[in-house]
Amino acid sequence: MFAYELEGLKRLNIQAIKWGSSYRVMVRGRTGKMVYASNVSRPINQRLVAKQYNVSTETLEKHLSPDYKADPKYRFDNGNHMESHLYEGVEATDFYYKLENVLSTQASAFKVNVALGYELVSKTDPDDTRYFYPNLANTHVFNNPIAINSKADIQKKVISEIRSMELADKLNYPSSGYKLKAITAFKIFIHHRDHALGDSEAIIPKIIRENKHVINFPKTNNKCVFYCIAWHTFQSPKKDPRRIQVQVKEAFKLYCSFKGIKYTLSLFRSFNPIDLLQLDEVEDCFQLCINVYKMDVASGKVECIRRSDKGYEAMNILSHENHALYIKNINMLQSNSERDTIIAYEVFHQGC
Repeated sequence: MFAYELEGLKRLNIQAIKWGSSYRVMVRGRTGKMVYASNVSRPINQRLVAKQYNVSTETLEKHLSPDYKADPKYRFDNGNHMESHLYEGVEATDFYYKLENVLSTQASAFKVNVALGYELVSKTDPDDTRYFYPNLANTHVFNNPIAINSKADIQKKVISEIRSMELADKLNYPSSGYKLKAITAFKIFIHHRDHALGDSEAIIPKIIRENKHVINFPKTNNKCVFYCIAWHTFQSPKKDPRRIQVQVKEAFKLYCSFKGIKYTLSLFRSFNPIDLLQLDEVEDCFQLCINVYKMDVASGKVECIRRSDKGYEAMNILSHENHALYIKNINMLQSNSERDTIIAYEVFHQGC
């Protein structure tokens, strides 16, 4: 459910119930039983919501549209690679609620920054005020956009960080003669990223391809994440990376069941890559903590870009050019990369 849809439901006094990292609405299903609908973009779900809450489908569609402009305090703008959410004239207590709504409804990995709108007042003349519109040039909260690779990052990297800040210190003042009167607006900038794991055509460099602590599965057809899961969960001393297609298909069937999707061979063959942000639900499906690493090919340095904080068994994967490879031993992989870096450093300085 998108942030603008949550705003639309709120305007219509329809309660959206938080469920995990998303939201859903209670409706009466086609069988007569009370069920929950999370994707209110679907026409069939819109009809159920409209009927349950006694509003017309036309009114519901209008309020759930990203182009809805009736509320002068909120504006949504959407581009090819970025979207923004502007809130004006809001109470300070609403800031974190609205910020979390926007971030938690994103469907794919992204970067975020927040700009503040505020009013200053002269320390000597109460009629002398200046307003600063929220923009990234000089009213930003973070110096650089924050990468969100998991739902947990929203709290750890954004919400908690902002709560720990003294926002008044983040603002620009024309001179020491002014003080903050009020923060009256904020604008959330979402930068969309392409970090889906499933590119079977990625060219794996020799430093990774020949690393004995990494498994690169051949011909994964966009399902390299499921190959990693199948390998990790398949208990057999004779398992072969080239012959685990049966286990991969079983893992995919389990994921379909978890998502409430009907498995078909056609779906299996044409399935889209798994986005980094979707790994949250993959973890819950297979009860695994999925940590994602990347390697700098030039230096061999290995860095964690997504660390799970769930209480499941850990599985580590290496992301390279949107392709997932299985890490057999992360400690050995990291220690080897550190040793290679030291050797390269010593060789370089010996030649100087």
